[in-house]
Amino acid sequence: MRIPYSLPLWGLLLASQTWAADVRPVLKETMDNLSVENCVASMGKVEKTLASLSPQEHLSELAQSKPELLGKELWDFKIKVHEQLRVFYQAKTLERDCANAYRGALRAVRFLEDLVQEHQIRNNVEGVVFPSAAWVEGNPHVKRHPKFEDFNLKKSLQSGDVILTRGNAYTSAAISSLGEFDTQFSHLSLVYIDAAGKVWTVEAHIEVGSFVRPLEDHIKDNNFRTMIFRFDDPAIAKKAAEYAFNRVKKASDTKGNILYDFAFSMADKGEKLFCSETISHAYEIASEGKVMIPLYQSRLQLRKSTFVHDIGITADESFVPADMEIDPRFTVVAEWRDAARINDIHEKDAILQAMFAWVDSDGYKMQQGSSKNSFIYRNVAWPLRRVPFLKKYFKDKMPLNMSRDLIGYFGVLESTAELLHKQIGAANQKAIQERGLPLLRDEKFQVLEEFRLKDLGSKKKPLHKMFRPQKGKGQ
Repeated sequence: MRIPYSLPLWGLLLASQTWAADVRPVLKETMDNLSVENCVASMGKVEKTLASLSPQEHLSELAQSKPELLGKELWDFKIKVHEQLRVFYQAKTLERDCANAYRGALRAVRFLEDLVQEHQIRNNVEGVVFPSAAWVEGNPHVKRHPKFEDFNLKKSLQSGDVILTRGNAYTSAAISSLGEFDTQFSHLSLVYIDAAGKVWTVEAHIEVGSFVRPLEDHIKDNNFRTMIFRFDDPAIAKKAAEYAFNRVKKASDTKGNILYDFAFSMADKGEKLFCSETISHAYEIASEGKVMIPLYQSRLQLRKSTFVHDIGITADESFVPADMEIDPRFTVVAEWRDAARINDIHEKDAILQAMFAWVDSDGYKMQQGSSKNSFIYRNVAWPLRRVPFLKKYFKDKMPLNMSRDLIGYFGVLESTAELLHKQIGAANQKAIQERGLPLLRDEKFQVLEEFRLKDLGSKKKPLHKMFRPQKGKGQ
C-alpha cells in the first residue's frame, strides 16, 4: 500500500478525533497504577498505542493540542515511570523484563515528543525559539526533573554525572540500535570537576580512543540529543569521576590514549575502553566492585549478528549507551533535543534499522571495497596511518588498533546509508509539503523497502553492489 500523500490536509485533520480519547487515558492509567505485576503489559500497551497512531491521528492531535502542554504530559509520563522503576528497584522487585518493556514505551513517547517540537518549528509558532544546543543559557526546551527545576547545565553539574547523547553520523545511528532494542542514543560521557572548578568530560571515541577534554569542547560536538543522569551516591560518583579522569589523562600524557575497545568486551578490566565501559569501569573501581553499571546489559548477538561480527564486536552482552535510561540507580536530571534536526535524525534511524532488518531477514552483508569511501579508507588512509612521518595527520581519525577490514566496513556503511538517505529524504520532504507531517516510522521502512526491491531488479544495482545478500539468501 502506498503512502496517501495526496490526501488533503483538512481531510486528515477531520479523519480522526480519537487520539486524545485513546492515548491520554493509557498514559494516565500507567502512571497511576503501575505495579511490578502489570509493568510489562502496561509498557507494552503504551508502546503499541502510540506506535499504531495513523498519520491522521497524529495530525488531528497536533492541530487540537497546545504543543507545549502535550510535550509536558509526555515528559511527565517518562519521569513518573522512571521514578516508579526506582521504587521497584529499592524494594528489590524490579525485573529485567519490566525495565526492558520500558524501553519500548520510551521510544514511542520520545518519537511523539520529537513530532511535537518539529511541528512547532515547522509552523513557526509565535514566540517559540529553538536554540541549537542544550547548553545555551536559558534554553526553554530543556526538560528538567521536578527535583532539579533550577538545574543549570553548565553550572550545576557534579563529578560523576553521566551525559547521554546522540551524535549525527550514520555510525551513531548504528550504535543507537546496536543491541537487542532500537534506541535513540549513541554515546556516554562522564563529568569530572577539578579542584579549580573546571568542568571536564571523560570519553572514548572510535577515532581516537579515550581522552579528557573541557566541557566546552564536548559541547562543540553539536549532538542532537542530550540527557543528564546523576548517581544516587555522590561520594562514589565523585570518586569514579576522579579515577577515570586521572587514569585517562595520565595515559594520554605518557603512553598515548587508551585504545578503543572494538570488541565491546566488559571482561578485559578496562585494558581497552569503549564509551560506556569508561563509565562502568570507573564506578566499579570506585565502589570496590559493589556498583556494576549498567544494571541490565544489552544482548548484542540476538539481531544482525553478521553485522555485529563484521564491525569487530565479539561480546554476547555489553553496555550500550541507552542502557543508562533504564538504570534505576541514576536519576534523570534533564533532557533536550535539537528540533531543527529531528527529521534528519529520524531518517538516519530508519535507514540503519532497515539495513539491520535486511541483515536478519535476507542475509544482507556489506561488501569490502565496494564504495569510494571504503576503497579510500582501506587502501589510502589505513596504510598512511602507519607511515611514521604521516601518521600524525591521521591520529585524530583512526586509532592504530582499527583493522583494515573494520575501516573498510565503516566506509561501506557510510556510502550505503548516504544512498538510502537520498531516497528517504526526498519522500519525507514530499510528505511534509503535501500533508504537513513527516513520514512515520513504518512509512519510512516502506519507502526503503520499495527502493531495495527496485534496486534488486535493476541493471546497475547501486545498493546491491555495496550491500547485498550472501550467496543463496534473499535472491
